[in-house]
Amino acid sequence: MKKYIITLIGILIFCTAILTATDMTVYNQNFATVRSEISITLQKGLNLYNYDDIPAAIQPTSVHLEPVKPSDKVVITQQNFEYDLANTSKILNKYLDKSISIITNNGDLYSGILKSFDYDTIVIENSMSGIHMVNRDEIQTIDLAEMPKNFYTKPTLNWELLSNKSGDTPCKLSYITNGISWDAQYVGILDNDDKHLNLSSWISLNNNSGKAFEDVTLKLMAGDVNLATDYNQNYRGQVLLDAEAKGGFAAPEMTEKEFFEYHLYTLENKTVDINNNQQKQLSLFDPTDVNVTKIFRYNSNYGNDISVLISFKNDEKSGLGIPLPMGKLRIFKTQDNDAAEFVGEGNIEHTPRNEEVEITIGTAFDIKGECILAESTRPSQKSREEIYECEIRNQKKEPVTIEVTRSLGTNWTITKSDIDYTKKDAYTLEFQVDVPAEDKVNFDFTVLYKY
Repeated sequence: MKKYIITLIGILIFCTAILTATDMTVYNQNFATVRSEISITLQKGLNLYNYDDIPAAIQPTSVHLEPVKPSDKVVITQQNFEYDLANTSKILNKYLDKSISIITNNGDLYSGILKSFDYDTIVIENSMSGIHMVNRDEIQTIDLAEMPKNFYTKPTLNWELLSNKSGDTPCKLSYITNGISWDAQYVGILDNDDKHLNLSSWISLNNNSGKAFEDVTLKLMAGDVNLATDYNQNYRGQVLLDAEAKGGFAAPEMTEKEFFEYHLYTLENKTVDINNNQQKQLSLFDPTDVNVTKIFRYNSNYGNDISVLISFKNDEKSGLGIPLPMGKLRIFKTQDNDAAEFVGEGNIEHTPRNEEVEITIGTAFDIKGECILAESTRPSQKSREEIYECEIRNQKKEPVTIEVTRSLGTNWTITKSDIDYTKKDAYTLEFQVDVPAEDKVNFDFTVLYKY
């Protein structure tokens, strides 16, 4: 449908607050706390004040307004969050049986009482010329006397404010908004022998809150904060706002510290602009070389595929030793003089210092496994014996070590095994199988279950 303009003879006036600074802490759970200083003009006593510099996804019950000066007193005695925003159909619906004027693309003017409208047509009744049915595609402008009452073009906090003085009052405004999130994105490049990983990290910040933020002092909270279920929250559809902000491209410096039971990252010596509906990347730490181990793992309970994993310890000896926020780790590989190629990715959880990181990045092409139940007998009414036959085939031109696991349930004992094994836990058996290049290894083991 062709766009047209609605003009209003009356003007709806919103109070304007002067925004001075914004501080934002973004959490992993798709919300952020926003703190800003604003200056608002009030009269002594009760004031009606509309504040619309807010995101559409704001949690209105989290709003807190406090004067900067202890001598100033400003109290929110009542607050309405107006999110039923005006659009053409809603405005026209308020003008049913009222006077409007329409100007078409060829300059024709139609004035009269609005009788009905739909997606295609607007119907006007004129006492002199009768009924006019105007195609909406032919409309250039619709003229209305004024904006209907209690209509808003942006999400708005409608406040009743009680002030102890008249004049400009600097205030601290804070609130929580949904629709802003962050996670870590890691890129690792394996060297020729798969023993070292050049690891770098980006912070990926997403803003779908319905508002752009400028000159933001940015903090990122890593950890899972408990959020209570809001049983009384009504559903609100996402409101899309046309917001603009300039992006900051200077390389930031992230500092990290413990905060309560979480970790807090702060972008130092720099503010950033965050557009609505924007994804922004910021460097978390400089590239560093990390000692890694490549693991081949065969879960013999399922199929024939051998998984390929990359493992490293998050400590200074391995080249790290810093808290790693959860995120996606993409692995690339260089070989000889070839360019780095993507070989797989996996997700890591929040990882403190001195903890292990392990991700599965793919399936080995040239290594296969097979493990079958060859025999099952009942030595007694309260026992069962099972014999497994396994084979690991290696078509690679170098020897490999395969970590073979088997989930066995409970109350089991290994009575015989061709190779050494480890009981990882009450349910899991593990073998370390060395397979020569272009060769295979066969082994059997016997399990006794007692009931």
